[in-house]
Amino acid sequence: MELGWTIDIDAVGDPAGANDRYDEQLDAFERALEPYGGAVAGSQQRGRYGARFSLDTTSVNPIEILEQGLHIFHDASIEADLPPWQVVRCEILTYEEDEATEEP
Repeated sequence: MELGWTIDIDAVGDPAGANDRYDEQLDAFERALEPYGGAVAGSQQRGRYGARFSLDTTSVNPIEILEQGLHIFHDASIEADLPPWQVVRCEILTYEEDEATEEP
């Protein structure tokens, strides 16, 4: 089995901080996360965005993984010119645990 982690992060803020390019920014956010197999989502009210991506690593230190994941998320959101909203949710799962939660 491949070693690594699945990372989910959400950010929330005032929809007034989103501009008319919000959908384009989400597309750019997803492109910035392509090296990590990223998928992104944003709320229709334009007050929330998030990403799910992978980090291939042999590290078993969850603090290190969370820090790396937050850096990746932050850098991608800056590259996409998304509003710098508060991170409100982070979840990290090993690939093995992520696969186990998907099984019926």
